[in-house]
Amino acid sequence: MKRTSLYDEHKKLEAKFTEFSGWEMPVQYTSIIDEHNAVRANVGMFDTSHMGTFIFSGNDIEKFLNYVTLGNMSGLPDRKARYSMLLNEEGGIKDDVIVYKFGNEYMIVVNAGNLDKDFEWLNKHKSESINIRNISEDISLLAVQGPKAASILQSISNTYITSMKYFTVSELKLKDIAADFCRIARTGYTGEDGFEIFISKDKTIELWEKLINLSVKPCGLGCRDTLRLESCMPLHGHEIDENINPLEAGFQKTINWDNDFIGKDKLIPLKDKPLRKSVAFECLSGIARNSNEVFLGDKKIGYVTSGSFSPILKRAIGMALIESDVQSDNLEVAIHNNRRKIKIVQKPFYKRQK
Repeated sequence: MKRTSLYDEHKKLEAKFTEFSGWEMPVQYTSIIDEHNAVRANVGMFDTSHMGTFIFSGNDIEKFLNYVTLGNMSGLPDRKARYSMLLNEEGGIKDDVIVYKFGNEYMIVVNAGNLDKDFEWLNKHKSESINIRNISEDISLLAVQGPKAASILQSISNTYITSMKYFTVSELKLKDIAADFCRIARTGYTGEDGFEIFISKDKTIELWEKLINLSVKPCGLGCRDTLRLESCMPLHGHEIDENINPLEAGFQKTINWDNDFIGKDKLIPLKDKPLRKSVAFECLSGIARNSNEVFLGDKKIGYVTSGSFSPILKRAIGMALIESDVQSDNLEVAIHNNRRKIKIVQKPFYKRQK
């Protein structure tokens, strides 16, 4: 399995590891609940260096990005970010991505398990005037998340980051670390305020240690999953995949119908009535897990895409993909061959106070 440049640091902290998309990654250091609560109430830090980062330069980049993503990238202001998706020809979701505009360049972050196929897909559709650089092996990516993230990062930064708006990106000048490549975005995957730092690989340990010394809590993929689930953020291979389209997944607002993007022709007939819908639910007993079947009476109407115990709500929650015309509250999920009642609730389960 692949390892990030912080692997030895994780070992020193006695992290428990798991395989994720071909990477050996820390799943927890103390406990998932402890780390989850630290992010919600204070500040936590994730090594997300397994993610992929591409840099786009050349002519007609906006036209190209409008074709391979759902959003109107030609309308993206400088130093802004936009959430979007790459679709296949059938309208299924190849990946969800964040696109950042930085001067004359665009930067796209993709999911770890899709890095190689996304790079190949994008190169397949680009013109000769566009250059795509995969800088994933040259940099690390750290996510610092939680209510105290801004104040702690400001204390080690010469860049005025506390004034950054949500979904913006900036060059980052650190006080005691001189990195060849260093950018910071006010983005994240936890539902809390926070930042993601792109930094040259040779400076990663130095930044990691500095943040540890400032009492930033190391967090693993375990609580990253519970945090994003409470906030109803999708995980590739669960809420989104190549057999699920963005209408079913609940991302109508990400689509710019004025652009001719890949897969658009397959989505148009479903625009007003997708065949399936993504819903959030609470378990009245038991804990539903990914792929558990959902029933209305004796009829199977869908399946659970993600399920877990919520440390904040202290109850079992989940998301499911079900038939779009189902309106009943009398739904059940099959857990270990037993039917357990679930209650559909409004998304998200948790929303931070601003």
